[in-house]
Amino acid sequence: MKRILYGLLLILGSQCNAWSVEAVFTTEDLVINSKKLGETRNLVVYLPAGYLKSDAHYPVLYVTDGDIQGPHTAGTIDYLAKFDQAPQMIVVGIVNPRETRERDLTLTSANNQNPQQLVNADLFLAFVEQEVIPEVKARYRTLDYQGLAGTSHGGQFAINALVKRPGLFNGVVAVSPSLYWNKSQLLTLTENALKQGSLQGRLYISIAQEEPTMTEPFANFVALTKRYPNQQFAVTSQMFSNETHNTTALLGQYYGVKYLFNGWAIPETPQTLADLQAIFATRSSLLKTSMIIPEDRAAGYGQWLQYLNRQDDALALLKWNTENYPHSLNAHTALINAYLHFNMEDEAKQALGTALRLIKGLSTEQKEQLQGLFS
Repeated sequence: MKRILYGLLLILGSQCNAWSVEAVFTTEDLVINSKKLGETRNLVVYLPAGYLKSDAHYPVLYVTDGDIQGPHTAGTIDYLAKFDQAPQMIVVGIVNPRETRERDLTLTSANNQNPQQLVNADLFLAFVEQEVIPEVKARYRTLDYQGLAGTSHGGQFAINALVKRPGLFNGVVAVSPSLYWNKSQLLTLTENALKQGSLQGRLYISIAQEEPTMTEPFANFVALTKRYPNQQFAVTSQMFSNETHNTTALLGQYYGVKYLFNGWAIPETPQTLADLQAIFATRSSLLKTSMIIPEDRAAGYGQWLQYLNRQDDALALLKWNTENYPHSLNAHTALINAYLHFNMEDEAKQALGTALRLIKGLSTEQKEQLQGLFS
């Protein structure tokens, strides 16, 4: 137990850097004069902690009913990111006023649709794709990852987007979606898309303790996804038996975001170089950008392995760290200490010479610190 606690403290020490940046997200209000909708629409953008002080790029999660669902969703992501369970994200809350919400988010009956004219949810989806997303990409530092989340009619809208525009969103969260709408019209559309194998990305869908009007089409939808499996499309479902339609959004967004980034978190157990490289390969794939193990994370896990006397694993990880972060005093110090711990003094002296050669601008005090490791 003592060893486990020691290892966790090492890793949590590197995570605590997250708390040294801005404590919470910041918000910005945007107004779009939509040509698509012929009206003015509002967005609330939640920028992750530290965004204003960095040059990093971030994935984006678009949220319907953004003035209501945006704040807690941004808070959930902020919390998960601080503990490395998901990446920091830009959250774009798309405001759906009461007077236009049903029009914005729900489908028009197939019998009343003109194939040549987009209406209701399909028109609003075109607005999101052609006006909202380009505006966000132009204004903010974004990665090539887009998610969409919605609750109730917003959940209906999210699944409709998944079906109508496969690949537009890498991940979708649909909390208590109103799948009963127009005699469960969306189930037919979904089944056709599943048969064609056109769906892509990840879908998280949940339901609360609700009326059969909600739960029955939900169960039928889940059954459809199991009937037509697709390697390009991953889906999971969840029921919150202690929640209602009005209370389920917070839990749905929490578990939804975790599912969209399943494979992101590092287990709280000793991790080898191969373990960490596999996790960061998954992260790179999820965000469509190259990511490598951070220097402090590699040092922390290397020291944990050293404490457990896993010599080969510890040295492999710590040597990798100095090769990838050759100017890091911390990385070289950890490797020298590991060699000394394993009674490899000749290797430790060679590592000291390498450190003195590679680390630029070492002060006299830092040189003495390195040399003092041998005393």
